[in-house]
Amino acid sequence: MSESPAAARSVLYRVCHETLYHYANPVTNARQLAHLQPRSTGWQRVLQSEVKIDPAPGELDGDEDYFGNRVLRFAIDGAHDSLEVIACSEVEVLPHAPAPDSDSPAWRTALAVPTDFHAPGALDIMQYRVGSAQAPLMSEAGAYAAQSFNGNRPWLGALYELTRRMRADFKYDTKATTVFTPVADVLARRAGVCQDFAHLMISALRSLGMSARYVSGYIRNDRAKTSATPGATPSAASGTDPATEALTGADASHAWVSAYCPGHGWVDVDPTNGKIADTEFITVAWGRDFSDVTPLRGVVLGDGGQKLEVRVSVTAI
Repeated sequence: MSESPAAARSVLYRVCHETLYHYANPVTNARQLAHLQPRSTGWQRVLQSEVKIDPAPGELDGDEDYFGNRVLRFAIDGAHDSLEVIACSEVEVLPHAPAPDSDSPAWRTALAVPTDFHAPGALDIMQYRVGSAQAPLMSEAGAYAAQSFNGNRPWLGALYELTRRMRADFKYDTKATTVFTPVADVLARRAGVCQDFAHLMISALRSLGMSARYVSGYIRNDRAKTSATPGATPSAASGTDPATEALTGADASHAWVSAYCPGHGWVDVDPTNGKIADTEFITVAWGRDFSDVTPLRGVVLGDGGQKLEVRVSVTAI
């Protein structure tokens, strides 16, 4: 059996996520909701986190949402022709991923219904089995996953195979989809971006009766430190040396999947890069699908168009 990734060292990161809106004409009012600050978990410690907003909001409130994510709500009253939101955090990520060949129960054990719904985690096991708007139950997706989840295969081995198959079968293409593309189209086109692959994998697992949730955050890039505006193609991994090659989805908001396994708990996997997620991944938020964890969304009062720029840097310190 190979050495567990848990033998690796923890990593300290500084993450900065800058969002800039330019409005064609001044807007008079804005209401925004942000998921930009990493959440604390059993394997991730948030050492520092700050969000700067310009123009300064008249109302500002930080809280946790239903899923336990850090959420910031703010309002800006008064005419402004741009909005800049810069979120910077320092986070320590501890090793937590099981080795791909670790022992795990047969995958069908993950279909069992909790006997005590008051037990810790029982609600999560069930609520993440239900289809959602962007990750619906779909027989075609279930059939794709069933090629890996068959017989009495160990759960972890089957999940890892599915993750690797998706990396091989699907092309990372920023022009193939939009944020509104259904997972059925992603499956048919065999192309998309990290958000699409996460939604499809969640749909596939849920369609087999397993629990899976959508995770948003960032992934370390050892080659480059900043990104261009949205829509630019991130550097794709063309080799196996992380010291010289960037992981696909790096230097931008990234998305992956967390699935529940009895005995292991929640295990994170990244179908975009075909790997189990560990210390390279910084978790911001999780929910049923992307709509629960959008980095920044809201409503503005005004007319005319807008231009969006996003820059992300992830630096191991």
